[in-house]
Amino acid sequence: MADRDRAPARRAARLCAATVAWNLAVGGAAVATAAITGSLALIGFGVNAVVDSSVSTLLVRRFGLQASGHPDRVARLEDRALRIASAAFTIIAVYLLVQGIRALTAGHHADTSRFGVVEAILALAVLPYLAVAKYRLSGRIGSRALRADSLLTASGIALAAVALTGLLVQRATGWRAADPVAALVIAAVLAWQGLRAFRES
Repeated sequence: MADRDRAPARRAARLCAATVAWNLAVGGAAVATAAITGSLALIGFGVNAVVDSSVSTLLVRRFGLQASGHPDRVARLEDRALRIASAAFTIIAVYLLVQGIRALTAGHHADTSRFGVVEAILALAVLPYLAVAKYRLSGRIGSRALRADSLLTASGIALAAVALTGLLVQRATGWRAADPVAALVIAAVLAWQGLRAFRES
């Protein structure tokens, strides 16, 4: 494989590695904040980031193999990444659906978190660059898994926006059902992404 052919694979590996680093930091912080405040929307956003990191980790390996001239294992890693994404999305969606409905019916409401608001804003500032860069590159190199990973990152943008909206509405209006309602919206997005990843695999 010529250097010019390996360069896109190296760039894809770098983008996926950056996604792993970012999502583990911000997603982990979101999950920790959600555990303290009980925010279902933050749990959905944070766990989605962790799932995105797991898929991106596989893709770092996949593009590393391609760049070093080992194409025989590439297809297996592509399919594995898609299957992990599909299963994880489905599990998280079911969890948020059940917990969101329970919170609404039982009247359980989360505390608001200024730190959660900051985390969501940071995600909205950084994730669009990663999502667009991976999506464009996936078309150039013909990688279904990188395309799915870019959509995972894009779903993180949507989930951060939903979580931020829920937190801000709750803080501004005192409408404490905003968080479980936001969690149900996130569950629907994740279920759709899980089905899409399953079809891709």
